[in-house]
Amino acid sequence: MPRAPRPRAGEELLAPFRVLAGGEDLATAGATLLERACQALEAAEGAILLEEDGLVPGPSWGLPGPGGRLGDRPGDRELAADAAVSGRPLGAGSEAWCAMVVEGRAVGVLALRRAVRPFAAGDLAVVELLATGAALATDRLRFLRLWSRKLEQADAAHSQLLRYADDLRTTFSAERRRAEELREALHAVELAYTATVRALASAVEAKDAYTGGHLARVTAYGTEACRALGGDLAATPGLEYAFLLHDLGKIGVPDAVLNKAGPLTDEEWALMREHPAIGLRILEGVPHMDVVRAVVYSHHERWDGAGYPEGLKDEQIPLAARVFAAVDAFDAITTDRPYRAAVSLEEALHRLREASGTQFAPDAVDAIHLVERDRLAAIQATANRGR
Repeated sequence: MPRAPRPRAGEELLAPFRVLAGGEDLATAGATLLERACQALEAAEGAILLEEDGLVPGPSWGLPGPGGRLGDRPGDRELAADAAVSGRPLGAGSEAWCAMVVEGRAVGVLALRRAVRPFAAGDLAVVELLATGAALATDRLRFLRLWSRKLEQADAAHSQLLRYADDLRTTFSAERRRAEELREALHAVELAYTATVRALASAVEAKDAYTGGHLARVTAYGTEACRALGGDLAATPGLEYAFLLHDLGKIGVPDAVLNKAGPLTDEEWALMREHPAIGLRILEGVPHMDVVRAVVYSHHERWDGAGYPEGLKDEQIPLAARVFAAVDAFDAITTDRPYRAAVSLEEALHRLREASGTQFAPDAVDAIHLVERDRLAAIQATANRGR
């Protein structure tokens, strides 16, 4: 009886998705993704067939089998067409074929071949997740090529906007899958789920020069404040992910804007203020992440209604987002920045109290004040470690 693949967390399963962050051409990035996918699933050969007015051979990796290279053998085009129409992984003994779908359309087909044992049902769920990653990589590189041609024709004033549009389009495509498809895929890689969330958070932290250690601290502050607040909030599933991923949308903000040393222009502020909406779109269709979406989209709202993106006020703002807004500010003013020194914990608490009822929700400010000072100090001290 075929053995199911052992669960993989960390490098083996996450490695193919790191291809999304790099690569300048489809041949190189596609071959790299296939190599990582084959290593993760113990496959001997992999191939991508691309939708170009019909399915045509694209990147490949590994040595051909006895019948020839995947995608070039008699009958392979028909197998690929069946997989593309089905939208689900098709297992054929030692081979697996799965449509690469982005926004409901097949951009190609991922094919994998094992030399030793057939694909089991559990393997096919992982193949589907990897096919989604291959689709996102293909879509990203196609757009990169398109926008590169446009950038050559644009002047300096237009070039940044075009790069932003490319980044934004890539981000929108990254997580837009139907909820059922994602639910089944996540079930197959349950042990990798937490690692994936942390990898996304780390990607945001690496992109924004300011956020070194910020995610870990605000998550710790927020968790403590939610416990102090009482009620069911602290036990809400996904609360830690909500704090870790609050700035997920900054993936879609151009680096030149995100890390600009001086003041932002009105146009740059408009781009920056898009990040809650970008983050919300990335999470669209992902199940069991309601509290994450609430924090990602509403953490810049203000109690007095002067925030963005919706101008919510008072208790219109989700409770988790109200708490996060306060702890986010608390971490900011208790951390050294290039343009000013950190203030003491007591001074920071005093400033939050002064802004209670205007910028911050009174219940959120009260919750932070209820956290033991020693605990706040221990979290704040991590900002200075390793300096």
